[in-house]
Amino acid sequence: MNKRETYTPGYSEVAVRYMKRRYAARDAAFALPRLKPGMKLLDCGCGPGTITVGLAEAVTPGSVVGVDLEPSQVALAEKTAAERGIKNARFEVASVYQLPFPDCSFDVVFSHALFEHLVEPPAALHEIHRVLRPGGMVALSSPDWSGNLMAPRDPEAERAIEVLMAIQKRNGGNPYVGREFGRLLQETGFLRIGLTARYDSYEDVPLAAELLAERIEEGAGKQVVTSPDLDRAEVGELCRSLRRWVKHPAVLFAQAFVEAIGYKEP
Repeated sequence: MNKRETYTPGYSEVAVRYMKRRYAARDAAFALPRLKPGMKLLDCGCGPGTITVGLAEAVTPGSVVGVDLEPSQVALAEKTAAERGIKNARFEVASVYQLPFPDCSFDVVFSHALFEHLVEPPAALHEIHRVLRPGGMVALSSPDWSGNLMAPRDPEAERAIEVLMAIQKRNGGNPYVGREFGRLLQETGFLRIGLTARYDSYEDVPLAAELLAERIEEGAGKQVVTSPDLDRAEVGELCRSLRRWVKHPAVLFAQAFVEAIGYKEP
């Protein structure tokens, strides 16, 4: 990311637990059937590496490089790989806007839950296009927040989600970037574009809600919520509503993800 954008989820203990719930068999399921042993793969925005290690297993004896802008995440990813006994993955600190690799270095570039935080998705895609070999594949996954499912319905909890989206927009991101993937890939020159969608139904709704509340509280504290009819006291009440909502005996929070595949020209 560049100086104009911020990773809205942050890197708190709650955020890291939230990111560690991801794994390749679910979050990269749309890409896994296209991976082959011996491929070289780049994972952009690898976070703690819980998806990356599954990708590494899929391309063995090939290799995987995971990059993330946050050094603490790279350290966690290295630990994840070591604990899993993964020998064909390495990790380094790098920006998706300036990937430290020569042209045509990878067969596949994968990225999960990164593009919704970027100010300049086209610039990131051009850099991904550069490091892909001719005929190489890009696989992207990001949420579209308009597709959230929350049960039971709670106007205050739903309003809290709207405030979080406002914070993400103010931080330079786009909560609806998933629906833009087709156009963005086409404009970058990718071919044979395919789009799918799925729901991620959170098995630990209280964890997801706590992260949302934490991010809203911090965002409000930094005055990134600019709605003229919402002061900090009201933000606090929205977060309390979100935390009350998850105590219902039957609660659902599911998020729509758009998944996109594209290929570089041969």
